Amino acid sequence: MSTETTSTINREKLESFIKISKSLIVTKSLGKNGELDVYHLAIIKSMANNIHGVALTGVTHMMKFIGMSTEQSSTKARTKESLLNLQEKGHIEIYEDLAMESMVKDLKHSNYYFIKPTGKDEEHGFAKVFYKDIQKIVVMKSDYKPKVFAAYLNMIGNLFYSLSNVPISYTSINTIVKNTGINRKSVVEYLKALHEEEILYFIHFQINNLTTKNYCTRWVHKEHTAEWAISEAEYSYKTKKKEFKGGGIGVSEE
Repeated sequence: MSTETTSTINREKLESFIKISKSLIVTKSLGKNGELDVYHLAIIKSMANNIHGVALTGVTHMMKFIGMSTEQSSTKARTKESLLNLQEKGHIEIYEDLAMESMVKDLKHSNYYFIKPTGKDEEHGFAKVFYKDIQKIVVMKSDYKPKVFAAYLNMIGNLFYSLSNVPISYTSINTIVKNTGINRKSVVEYLKALHEEEILYFIHFQINNLTTKNYCTRWVHKEHTAEWAISEAEYSYKTKKKEFKGGGIGVSEE
């Protein structure tokens, strides 16, 4: 790696992050509101970065924290269902007190609970989700932040950090559709939002008359995205950059 590349990677190493099991990239495996469950888990894990490893939150508090209206009973019910589903699937444990002796099986909307992430399945592989990215998604002006996060997780879940790899992702739009159950048009919209909010930096190439490919990095690496993408595209498609049909900054519909 070049000195310039190493500098942004070293800068990134100073950032705090949480781990999300790669098994959760397929959000639809959690059920019809799987993207909401994974979004809640990310928020809980970011809150639990303390000496106890526990988040103090609840249904109403969680909704306020992520900018959801607390007026509708249906939204409260969906949030409650999501938290209980995460517990049932083994990703969190919910307790009434810090002694954490017995898990609760029901939640009152206004109560606070001690919620402990379990780290289930992380030993089999995890995505690094950086606090800076979560914070930017939480404050986005969008009613679809859980779906935006699902698209984000699918992209960054395929970033590899090692001495021999640069952290670039080229997960296809069709793969995200398959993993999340979100329709294709919306996936494109959410990826564009991630670029516009300076969370992920996208570049695309039209390799030939049939193939256009998106590549992305976290925003911190944007000065290297094109260089890394060219190298990856040339290797994958056995085609030199000068032979590409086109390309540009931002998300292509592929």
